[in-house]
Amino acid sequence: MSFGDHNLAAEAAKGDVDAFARLVRNYSGLVYRVTSRILGAEDAQDASQEAWIRAWRNIKKFRGESAFSTWLYRITVNTCLTIRRRKQDREAREVGGDLTYLPIPPSYEDDPETTALARERREELLGALKRVRTEHRAALILRHMEGLSYAEVAEILDVPNGTAKAWVNRGRAALLVALSEEEQGGENPAERGEAW
Repeated sequence: MSFGDHNLAAEAAKGDVDAFARLVRNYSGLVYRVTSRILGAEDAQDASQEAWIRAWRNIKKFRGESAFSTWLYRITVNTCLTIRRRKQDREAREVGGDLTYLPIPPSYEDDPETTALARERREELLGALKRVRTEHRAALILRHMEGLSYAEVAEILDVPNGTAKAWVNRGRAALLVALSEEEQGGENPAERGEAW
């Protein structure tokens, strides 16, 4: 953790709203990126706000034993998992759905054909990623999209390292299965009542 972040967190823990506002400015991109990838663009703004509210309420519990960003990742992912569970409970009672946002890398925008192929691939990934269990999806996103180590993923998700690795592997396997089923036009095992 940078010395500046540590000082800002310490000041925010004492009730300094300006210090917390600086942390929000410094890390708002991280929080929004994680929420949009886990929950989808539709729910990302609300989830980001809820994550920041939780961060403010719990800033006094931040002890500086890990990087501020690691602590914030944990709050953000836990917020997303809570929102996702709430949404799944609601969807169990009514019809609904969500999409996960996967950006097209900026370099692809130079070539229209490459951009079209990237968008098509993104849509395939969106459909497949929706079918990955939430905890596995979070681990997969943190590891492969956010580039965090397994130890950081484990710390954020509050699970042992082995569990984090297993969730990433299960998420990757479920994603590959879902992608291959989409290519074949088949249904996923969850729709047939089978466990992932």
